[in-house]
Amino acid sequence: PSPDGAPPSLSSGVPSTRLDASSTASYANPPFHTHAFVTALEKTFPTPTARSLMRATRALLVDRVGRVRREGLTVKDLDNQAYLFRAALQELRAEITMSTNNDSAAMRTATSALRREVDRLDIKMKEDLATLKHEIQIELDSRKNEAKSNFTQQDISIEELLNKAVVNVSDLRTDVEEIKWDNMRRAVVTLMAFVVVIVISLELRPRPKPTPPPP
Repeated sequence: PSPDGAPPSLSSGVPSTRLDASSTASYANPPFHTHAFVTALEKTFPTPTARSLMRATRALLVDRVGRVRREGLTVKDLDNQAYLFRAALQELRAEITMSTNNDSAAMRTATSALRREVDRLDIKMKEDLATLKHEIQIELDSRKNEAKSNFTQQDISIEELLNKAVVNVSDLRTDVEEIKWDNMRRAVVTLMAFVVVIVISLELRPRPKPTPPPP
């Protein structure tokens, strides 16, 4: 800075920056080491230009720092935002928990309903199987009784045929015996008649006269 405290005019064309009273306090604690900055600039630029660049840079930094302080968030704002964030997070967690509980309850309800439906279907299936088994058993018994009745009827028919055959054979045997006895009687009668005829013929035949003895 100049001895009188006023910013000198710059021959390099860089405009000078005049600070107001609100920025004077900020220069008490500059945001960077001005002497080191000017010393670094003097290696490339003349001393007036280096000082002007230092002042412009410092003024720009002070302006930006002030803007940040005016527009930035304070610790209280950050605390409020953190509180609101935690509250929103807690509310979201509560909503998620409630939604999860509701979903779990709905899932349990659906599972219970499904289990009841499965039990009902199991009972119905068992009843249907029992009914089908009973019907099949009845049908088998009916078929068995029908087959037994058919076999019995066949046995009866065969037995009747056998009885008829036995009766017929007995009748035939009786007829044969009768015919045999008739033939035997006829033969005996014929033989006896023949003998009688022979005897009668012998009796009726004239006897020859006895021949006289020779003298």
